[in-house]
Amino acid sequence: MKNYNLKINDNEYNVQLDKLDHLSKQARVIVNGTEYIVEVEGVKPQPSKKPQVAAATYTATPTTAAPAAPVAAPKAAAAGGSKITSPLPGTVLSINVAVGDSVAAGQTVAVLEAMKMENNISADKAGVVKEICVNKGASVMEGDALIILG
Repeated sequence: MKNYNLKINDNEYNVQLDKLDHLSKQARVIVNGTEYIVEVEGVKPQPSKKPQVAAATYTATPTTAAPAAPVAAPKAAAAGGSKITSPLPGTVLSINVAVGDSVAAGQTVAVLEAMKMENNISADKAGVVKEICVNKGASVMEGDALIILG
């Protein structure tokens, strides 16, 4: 789950983006404690294999009477870095590396809980951990960057 504090027309909103479904182009958001299902414009379907985060700006259109809350664009990878992304929505159970660690291709770098199962997330190639984009306990969506290798 991603949290945002927004100020729109001098009104403050606490917005939590809980789930974004690329197929239905809908998201579950919680604005100041009230849940809404919103349609998200500009979302491109993700391929089922090796999803990538699209560096696009999303505009949320409420399906119920609520203040419109823009959704922040996903964090882009640093130039020249290789991203290890989440293959499906879930919760980060552990991060098994630290910034500066060397990793080998196939090495488990994180564990993700999805659909009540633990999924090992492995590095596609060898490299050095340049950035860790999530914390233990974070909710992630399919395609979110977890770790960037340099």
